[in-house]
Amino acid sequence: MSLHAQVITAVPTPFTPDERLDRDGLEALLWAIRDRGADAVFAAGTTGEFTALDDDERLDVIAAALEVFGPEGTYAHVGAAASLQAERLARRAVEAGAARLAAITPFFLPAPEEAVLRYYERLVAAAGDAAVFAYLFQARTTTPMPPETLGRLAEVGVRGAKISGEDDAAVAAYLAAAPRDFVIISGNDVSFGELVRSGGAGIVSGVSSVFPEPFTALRDALRSGDAEAARAAQAGVERAVSAVKAGSIAHLKAGLEVRGLPAGPARVSCAPVTAEDLRVLRETAEALG
Repeated sequence: MSLHAQVITAVPTPFTPDERLDRDGLEALLWAIRDRGADAVFAAGTTGEFTALDDDERLDVIAAALEVFGPEGTYAHVGAAASLQAERLARRAVEAGAARLAAITPFFLPAPEEAVLRYYERLVAAAGDAAVFAYLFQARTTTPMPPETLGRLAEVGVRGAKISGEDDAAVAAYLAAAPRDFVIISGNDVSFGELVRSGGAGIVSGVSSVFPEPFTALRDALRSGDAEAARAAQAGVERAVSAVKAGSIAHLKAGLEVRGLPAGPARVSCAPVTAEDLRVLRETAEALG
């Protein structure tokens, strides 16, 4: 059985050595991601260090993604802790040409369900004709949105959800609870195959920015129904995820540099990359590339 499957690459944001936004590097990275087979990109999200970007920088990242991937190939992340900021980002992203907006739930303080629904209702209104996707990541935001809330999100106009930080059983519960035509994508790289076999649309993968090969191979195997090729690609996915420490920003950026792509330092505080980590990244690049 053939399955629909998409590789949506979560784009790291390149910076110069003094931590300014590297606009030329960003454009080069986006073209490299496109040339290596990604179906779409998730711009200015968690992997893109959105919490360390100001609003103008976030819009610059989104505009660059739109230039390379177009409106249908760009998920423009406009989520914020407050509705007002998210609305402003949404309007500006739509003015720049975005047709698909993603927005993380309010974060830091755990928002109650009714407040989250009003947040998305305001975003849908600000988005106009653009589709809005909720980004649910309780482990990072502290804001819970259990599977049974998907119907209420759909009622306020949300078209789908990205689920991150959940195991396969939890993602399966979201898939089971999703209303008809409500799109589910996941941030769990290792479970790409399981997700689409269960009805999900695709994976939002930071790891695929560094090692796209196993992800595009798995996508193609899922689309064609080639179970043997899917098993082989899955092993490569697992190796890639291990090499970048499941998507650590510092390790993703080190991996990009190993592969000759723009990255620069991380702005966010994160664990350093060791000499052993670099060895593993180089060996993985040789094996998968």
